[in-house]
Amino acid sequence: MTDAVTSEAPAITVVSSVNATTAEAVTGNLTGLTSTTIFVRVAILLFEAIFNLGGNGFTLITIRLTPRLWTKTNFMLASMMVADFITGVSTFWYVPLILVVYAFNNPCHYNVQIAAVTMFMKTTAYVSIYHLILVSVERYIAIVYPLHYETKFTDRTLKWGIFTAWATGILVSLTYALWLINPDLRKCDLIPIHHQLV
Repeated sequence: MTDAVTSEAPAITVVSSVNATTAEAVTGNLTGLTSTTIFVRVAILLFEAIFNLGGNGFTLITIRLTPRLWTKTNFMLASMMVADFITGVSTFWYVPLILVVYAFNNPCHYNVQIAAVTMFMKTTAYVSIYHLILVSVERYIAIVYPLHYETKFTDRTLKWGIFTAWATGILVSLTYALWLINPDLRKCDLIPIHHQLV
């Protein structure tokens, strides 16, 4: 059981046959997807990316070209739409990776790449979520303190709020890089599933 066993990929050597069996079992549980399911998901992702780019791009252009829309709320929404637009653009390089890793290869051979990409793909999602919190705070101030809105939510506050949303989203997503410090490369998924869902 301690003999080295070479898997189907020529450059991969598994420490023992037990590890090879475990890796295959983990792969089956992790993906649990047929090639058809993967292609359907890829098609849906591409459709959503095109819809994302069209909708957010059109709205950003409209806000930019219409001075009466240059309100504080719309600036926050525009910043959030930039994050969503970046998500749409990044989907076009993420989709080929999904096909290469999950449809045509064993994802256990790409565990480091998957962990690194997870960090980048979550960045704009976190930024977008923090923008929603910022918009909620701004709307609360506008509704509860309508006469003091301009003094409580100044242009400087707006800029700091947008900066904080971007900085916090980037920093939180960078915590996924901690899984790449001294990783156990024998594991199929370096980032545990329950951490990926957060």
